[in-house]
Amino acid sequence: MTHWIVLDFETASACDLKKSGADVYAEHPTTEVLCIAWETDAGGRELWHPGLPIPDALLDLAEDPAYIFVAHNVRFERAIWQKIMVEQFGWPELPAERWADTLAKCAMLTLDQKLEMVLTQLRIPQVKDTEGTKAVLTLSRTDRKGNYPERTPELMERIYAYNLRDIDSQVALHKRIGWLPPGEREVWLLDQTINDRGVRLDLDFVRAAQSVVDKTIGPLSQKFAELTGGLKMTQVAKVQAWALAKGVSIPDMQKETLVAMLGEDVDSSEEDLADLLSDIGVYSGSLPDDVREALHIRQLIGSAAIKKLVRMEHCVCADGRARGLLQYHGAGPGRWAGRLLQPQNFPRGTLTGIKTDEDRQGLIDAILTGNPDHVQSVSGSPPVETIVSSLRYAISASAGHQLVAGDFASIEARVCLALAGQWDKVSLLASGADVYCDMAEQIYGRPITKADAAERHVGKGAVLGLGFQMGAAKFFLRGCPDQSLEFAQTVVKAYRESWAPEVPKLWRGLNNAATRTVHSGLAHEDYGVLYEKCDLWLTARLPSGRKLWYFNPQPTFEAMPWDATDIRPGFTYEAKKNNVRKRVKAFGGLLTENVVQGLARDLLVDAMFRVEKEIGLPIILTAHDELLIEPRSSRANYKELEEIMSERSDWAKALNIPVATEGWMGSRYRK
Repeated sequence: MTHWIVLDFETASACDLKKSGADVYAEHPTTEVLCIAWETDAGGRELWHPGLPIPDALLDLAEDPAYIFVAHNVRFERAIWQKIMVEQFGWPELPAERWADTLAKCAMLTLDQKLEMVLTQLRIPQVKDTEGTKAVLTLSRTDRKGNYPERTPELMERIYAYNLRDIDSQVALHKRIGWLPPGEREVWLLDQTINDRGVRLDLDFVRAAQSVVDKTIGPLSQKFAELTGGLKMTQVAKVQAWALAKGVSIPDMQKETLVAMLGEDVDSSEEDLADLLSDIGVYSGSLPDDVREALHIRQLIGSAAIKKLVRMEHCVCADGRARGLLQYHGAGPGRWAGRLLQPQNFPRGTLTGIKTDEDRQGLIDAILTGNPDHVQSVSGSPPVETIVSSLRYAISASAGHQLVAGDFASIEARVCLALAGQWDKVSLLASGADVYCDMAEQIYGRPITKADAAERHVGKGAVLGLGFQMGAAKFFLRGCPDQSLEFAQTVVKAYRESWAPEVPKLWRGLNNAATRTVHSGLAHEDYGVLYEKCDLWLTARLPSGRKLWYFNPQPTFEAMPWDATDIRPGFTYEAKKNNVRKRVKAFGGLLTENVVQGLARDLLVDAMFRVEKEIGLPIILTAHDELLIEPRSSRANYKELEEIMSERSDWAKALNIPVATEGWMGSRYRK
């Protein structure tokens, strides 16, 4: 029988936990344990702090394999236990198998991951002690003279009380949500192993790249001023007025608006994009050259990509590796999300002349000089853009090892077409034919080959983007910004009516099954996906056997846009979008996207276990549909990884998903 003990540390340090992550924080020389509180399934809270006798009862539990240690965001507790309690106090080691994470279970259930928020969501009668949080934080902050606050008996007693109260909340949460299902427990343990390994960062490269950026930002700011008649990027109203005089209306200078205007990738709803396009009037897909260049400079200098260099400096451990970069179940369908330096969203890169290993090494050598002019002469692109495109190179293999990557090819399109039963296109994919050219032929009404790069690019965008009910407004921005909205409408129509007519049936089938379940409370199934009500959730059991979770679904009735008298049932659910909890309107394309991404995740997880357990290759990172491993150079073989990842589990064979994998190997990470 498994027993539990809920445990929580309170600490102080000169290290910034949010910037550095738990592993760097725990090994920082100023980090100290203020106290530790715990409670077991037998009841009774206890607390220990330095200066008290050794807590033999707690150490006995650490030696008892029947007890699982539970915490909220357990990576922190694991790191503090190992780096301080084991290495400084001599306490027993606790391997990952002895831990469980309520934050991980919250993530799986699509709940908020902040303790105080999830308590409210689940109506658990516990309140996070925010004043106690402030009291703990004061011990890590200095005043203007650089002095830390005095640790009075009253302050320390306040912190001990806070620690015990936090245990009450975490115990209540654990009792409410329970353990991860056995299969997901195994996935989480693998996640911990991958995060423990971390990735090696070349800090010489990081610092040289930062030097290039620092030396280049000034000239870029000057160029912005020249383009705009002497304006600064912070003068938002005046920049908007300048653009308006050029015939361009900019509603705001937010990232989403600028990337939309520049025709870059966006993550917005179809409705939001339609409104945005109407506001900014870019249906022609063109901007005056000076306006485009000015907006590009502003977006580039303020980009999150450049900030990754500073984050890399902060989160690298003493051994040169960055750990804790992945968040288990960071997205609703189950994929990982990035943390700290955010490895999930490295820019794709724009350097067209860097194609071979020799090209890459030449560019890396140029960046290592820290000389912007030399960097530009080698890359052929402006220095800051070159750095943005080269950020992945900071991740490098350890001595005697190689990086080997495998990436599922167009996996979401493959899963979507197979699930919908669009067998002609499934067969085309399985044969290795170029489906992007095939789609382009449907759009343009003539034969298309790879030599027709522009047409094939539109076809690729359609195949990869239109499977989830994307409308013309979003496809215009993502797939054909140099065309017109009317052209985008013809592409969407071609996909839905001619190229993949079975896919819209999938949207309708899943939407009907889910909506009927929310309205009736009874289970409904379509396309092998079973929707059921479970406690506060709508669940979707996938053909792989795993469930997706939709929190707090609520039935709705809505009039159709084309007929106000056509009232149809629907539903909303609660989710986090752009770091804000909000109600999301469900529709067929969204539900299809969730199912498809969930199945793609399960294909990846199946491959991860084969890679780890069957042949013992060490995974160090996963990003979207890619695996990155770091074997010894003598063991490095990307073809072997491709073969392993291309194997299919029984459920994938039953769905007839045509899996294909693309790999590479080298000393530096790359796309």
